Amino acid sequence: MSSERFLAPITVYNGYTTSRREEDTLAKHVSAREARARFAELTDRVRYSGESVIVDKQGQPFVAVVSLADFALIERVQRDERAAQFSRLAVEAAGGASGPEPTEQEIVAAVKRTRDELYRERYGAA
Repeated sequence: MSSERFLAPITVYNGYTTSRREEDTLAKHVSAREARARFAELTDRVRYSGESVIVDKQGQPFVAVVSLADFALIERVQRDERAAQFSRLAVEAAGGASGPEPTEQEIVAAVKRTRDELYRERYGAA
């Protein structure tokens, strides 16, 4: 059995029964079975309250349901991190070489290649 300590199950509004780890402070946890059975209520809850919900499968976090605002923030942070990584790599690749500045089209193409590579690394071939 896992050494993780769980809080006792708690009941939240609309009858959701959740269990959460002590280190989780913001998101509620629901079982995959309960999420499936009450999907409309769960999505309405996330949409209107902005609260995130983690769906557990076999006692382990499986997926998170987040508001569109939170999702947009996550995407923005990821995009900014990729842009920063690209900038660092571009500086390294330049290695102090002098030459013409890349055009916007070249930069966009390089970003697309990098994004595609990262996607393949994370999710496999498209």
